[in-house]
Amino acid sequence: MLALNYFGHSVIASWRDAPPATVLGAMLPDFANMCRGRLAREQPDAAVAEGVALHHRTDGVFHDLAPVQAQMRELDARLGALDVARGPRLAVAHVGIELMLDGVLVVEPTWRATYEAAIADDTEVAWRELEDTARFAELRARLRTSGVPDDLASVESIVYRLQRVLGPRPRLAPSATDLVGIRTALVAQQPRVAIAAETIMRALRAALG
Repeated sequence: MLALNYFGHSVIASWRDAPPATVLGAMLPDFANMCRGRLAREQPDAAVAEGVALHHRTDGVFHDLAPVQAQMRELDARLGALDVARGPRLAVAHVGIELMLDGVLVVEPTWRATYEAAIADDTEVAWRELEDTARFAELRARLRTSGVPDDLASVESIVYRLQRVLGPRPRLAPSATDLVGIRTALVAQQPRVAIAAETIMRALRAALG
């Protein structure tokens, strides 16, 4: 399952004035999910390895933050009130908050530049299988072409992403009726996430030290 999502991880890495390779590393576990690949346990580049470690540390802290838990509970309640099935409801309450948070973060010029530099970085990334290397190369090319994920500011785009991610998973796949409820809940929750974003990021920065 996605965590904070890749753009958010690039923002966290930027707080440390990290080089592009470290920012790339901080996004790699999410990219691995996206391209169905498995990262090698050891990365040949120390900066990339530092970023991967930061990603996992961030995930461990993020989900325990009180403002994050509050947002997820609110969205879960909205989805439940709209009769969204349990599987997609739980997944969307988690991932939907992360995607909407990224939609708030993408407007900051400095963070946009950090992300673009990391995506453009060619530092070697080690994968467990040759097929993983090839799939990541394709994903990397697509990310470079598409640029900053500005579509995350749109509820319609978030619903599309959720459908694409959850659809292949039988227990999490939303029905057509669920998708209507998900869209309605996200529209209502999006302004709440925008208000909470600064508090969430400040709490995360403090927790990471």
